[in-house]
Amino acid sequence: MTVDADHVADDLESVLLTEVRILARVGELAAGIGKDHAGRDLVMIGVLGGAATFTVDLARALESQVEIGWMAIRSYSTSNRASGSVRLLKDLDIDIEGRDVIIAETVIDTGLTMSWLISSLNQRRPASIAVCALLRKPNAPQFAVPTYVGFDVPAGLIVGYGLDYRGRYRNLRCAAVLAPHAAR
Repeated sequence: MTVDADHVADDLESVLLTEVRILARVGELAAGIGKDHAGRDLVMIGVLGGAATFTVDLARALESQVEIGWMAIRSYSTSNRASGSVRLLKDLDIDIEGRDVIIAETVIDTGLTMSWLISSLNQRRPASIAVCALLRKPNAPQFAVPTYVGFDVPAGLIVGYGLDYRGRYRNLRCAAVLAPHAAR
């Protein structure tokens, strides 16, 4: 049995994106990345834990070889508001110097983590850096690097397709807005 929206319907305000729609868009994002980076030495960096599902699906949709690396970052916040503090929990263990880097992230909200990542990775002298985010919330900042975006989504606590709330819903196969009563 797989976990879908029907299994947790009482906890969800609405389903934003079905698994079918997500995977179709992931394929389109991969095609754009493949075209823009054809013949280049490509490294995809996934941000653990929320972007693991997206990173793997995106890499599998590419029509060329890609090395995958992982980083874990925590941005500290209170009441879902970013405090401005970022802590590296797991550093990248592959060399990116002279290589094209794609940072894969499931959702960009405040941009705090992504800004920190771009700055940190630039110090390692890659040939280029681009961001690929499946979801972008309102008021997300623009970055000074190429950015691929799957979907613009409304504000709210989004769960599923790798995104969690207190460790739950990460294996939900769609992306959904968590209902206020479930976020207490």
